[in-house]
Amino acid sequence: MRSSSRNSRKPCRALGLAAAVSLLLGSAAQAGEHNFVLTAYTNGRGGQALVSGDYATAGKALSYKPTLSAFDNSTNSNNRCVSLTVTKQWDAARIACDKAVRDAEREKAALPSFEAWARGTEDDFVAVALSNRAVLRWRTSDSEAAAADLKRAAELSPKSAFVQRNLSALEYSHQALARVDVASK
Repeated sequence: MRSSSRNSRKPCRALGLAAAVSLLLGSAAQAGEHNFVLTAYTNGRGGQALVSGDYATAGKALSYKPTLSAFDNSTNSNNRCVSLTVTKQWDAARIACDKAVRDAEREKAALPSFEAWARGTEDDFVAVALSNRAVLRWRTSDSEAAAADLKRAAELSPKSAFVQRNLSALEYSHQALARVDVASK
């Protein structure tokens, strides 16, 4: 049975702005549109703590097993992915981010045919999970996998600001690396 809280789940762009400080591509002088952003659900477990930058509280909230009345699995696993990525717990973050993608895809596939009108929204939820996993992959030096995740996220949700911003940040990082390679030769 699907949770009714699913309908009120909305990506919070504020988290991207709050988390960008720890996800800069280099020096603080690069602040702006070239930062990767993470997206969390503020109405999900740990969401408010993530937005406020209280990652310890978010981590505690997300470490408990969800109850029957908790938000759906993809909301919890997505917020866990964000929390673990921001706190640089790479191995646990990989597991959580992969789970967030699987959970979002599973929820999309489980949509009954009479709810076909909701497929676009479900695509957005999968795009959030893919975009967050792409940030993790970029942060752990797997830029090819990050690019693949962002490409798929853009196919699912082409107008999403968080996807466009992360695509821009990835392109900028590739250009910056190319400039470094040219300068070192």
